[in-house]
Amino acid sequence: MTLVKWTPRPMTVFNEMDNMINSVFNRDWNLEPIQSTKWNPAVDVKETDSSFLISADIPGLTKKDINIEVSDDVLSITGERTEDKVEDSDLYHYRERSKGTFTRSFHLPESVDEKKISANFKDGILNIELPKTKVIEPKSRKIKIS
Repeated sequence: MTLVKWTPRPMTVFNEMDNMINSVFNRDWNLEPIQSTKWNPAVDVKETDSSFLISADIPGLTKKDINIEVSDDVLSITGERTEDKVEDSDLYHYRERSKGTFTRSFHLPESVDEKKISANFKDGILNIELPKTKVIEPKSRKIKIS
């Protein structure tokens, strides 16, 4: 028995039709690309002893295009990628880069110090540090029974 590596790809309604046309025309057919106006950047959330770290891949934007907000214990990252100017003479064979708005929201644990959240954006990667509050141990004392 031969094992074949399976690589899934996102499915759309037009996949079967695209496959049929591509098999006939050997991928030389200039199809109008399917464009989405909503997309989500890939995000990693990491926890250390002192903080939570959120990293988001947001290439093609500047820090002016990104908004980070905390409201009711929810951190929201929003932004918009605009479409490159397309001329009538431009001939695209395929377009996969998404355009439009995005929103990513995260419920913050009680241990996050919202006043000390910081962010930086460099080389298309947004890094947000969410420092943890110091855990205050409840004070206890022994009560003498008389």
